[in-house]
Amino acid sequence: MVGIKISRNAENRITISFPYNPDSIAKIKTLQGYRWHPEEKYWSLPSDNGILDKLVSLFDGEMLDFDPHSQLQKKETEQFEDLRREFISRKYSPKTIKAYIHYNENLLRFSKKNPVDVVDEDIKSYLFYLADEKDSSASTLNIAINALKFYYGGIL
Repeated sequence: MVGIKISRNAENRITISFPYNPDSIAKIKTLQGYRWHPEEKYWSLPSDNGILDKLVSLFDGEMLDFDPHSQLQKKETEQFEDLRREFISRKYSPKTIKAYIHYNENLLRFSKKNPVDVVDEDIKSYLFYLADEKDSSASTLNIAINALKFYYGGIL
């Protein structure tokens, strides 16, 4: 089975190649900064703004083949491996696990800090950003609060 190959090119852009599939093409086109390279037959995306996490989310359940030499396996994902294991051991639903890790990863991208360097003010600023700029609902904010409270109040 041929999957989706993800690597990095000489310009330090993330590259994605896969057999022709209109659905996969439509997914790529939802991401900002995409480019099609017709001669090499791959798509490329800027390697910033959590684009790799967005790709993984878009192609959830599909075979993703990461080039081991490109060091694409994100440190963020590895940082939350202990959190993911804790959720699994407590029998949290896969949807809840995905949401909680999502909000924790987004906080790190927002604050541009490592988890151990995050302070209360960073969390408050992030929640304000969700409420004010993203116009998130009260239930979304509650999920984000619980996700952050679980990790920063319980795990760390």
